[in-house]
Amino acid sequence: MAIREGKWRCPYCSVANRGAAMACSGCGATRGKDVAFFLDGDAPEVTDDALIARARAGADWLCSFCGDANAPERDHCRNCGAEKGAAPSRPVLDVPLTPPPPPRAVAAPSPRRLRAWAVAVLLVLVAFVVAAAYFGLRRTDETLTVAGFEWERRVAVEAWRTVREQAWEGSVPAGARVVSRRPEVHHTERDQVGTRRVKAGHRDLGNGFFEDVYRDEPIYRERPVYRTRMTYDVQRWVPDRTVQASGQDHAAHWPDPHLRSGEREASRAEKLVVLLDGRRTYRMELPEARWVALRPGQAVSAVIRGGRSVLELK
Repeated sequence: MAIREGKWRCPYCSVANRGAAMACSGCGATRGKDVAFFLDGDAPEVTDDALIARARAGADWLCSFCGDANAPERDHCRNCGAEKGAAPSRPVLDVPLTPPPPPRAVAAPSPRRLRAWAVAVLLVLVAFVVAAAYFGLRRTDETLTVAGFEWERRVAVEAWRTVREQAWEGSVPAGARVVSRRPEVHHTERDQVGTRRVKAGHRDLGNGFFEDVYRDEPIYRERPVYRTRMTYDVQRWVPDRTVQASGQDHAAHWPDPHLRSGEREASRAEKLVVLLDGRRTYRMELPEARWVALRPGQAVSAVIRGGRSVLELK
């Protein structure tokens, strides 16, 4: 464990002193009980045998009468001469490593007040947004005439076919015919393969010196876990084709898919649109019951949103 010499700051003149110094180099004040040791980040390792022995000798003891710090080998206080007796020692503390603080973001200078033209532009933008929202969402009543129809209907067809799929062993569906199998990586697991020593911080020895503290950190290795990947053929209903019919009249009908052997109807979809004349021509999609009830030339009352689309037919 490397030994490093720390420092302490004089509470009277603020001079930073060597950790081994028992008195301030600036004002001569003795090192008292209120002094706290600190370690510079670039403090070198101590290699002098005498300093290492002093660091290993133990923490300072604090005189119960005057509070001065004394080396552990002294029997009497160097300041007032009182016997050591049961005087307390400085605590030995572990100081964890702290990551460097993130760089401080430089705040962009903000003007103390906006200029008059900037305020005016902002007010114009706000007024424009409010006006656009008002006219875009405003609802009005209008009488419209049914001018025409459009429709489109689609029928999706599925076919019963053999498809090739893959799955892990044990998940192959019943009735499938296995074509091939091969080992593949299914997932990975972590195995501990050893440890490494990493520096965890420093130990304040209570006498102006610090000791490096290390901890054992596990080392892991990712181990692939293999399982059998199966390729198989299986019969399934799969999308095959879509039959479509459309027109611009009022006679919508479903197209005949002409189902062949091994086919079935999967789903149906439709889009029924009415054209409405008023201040402009509107297009509105309707459900079948409403669409078939309308007649060409019929007058209807409508709610228009923003002058652009029909919201509701009354």
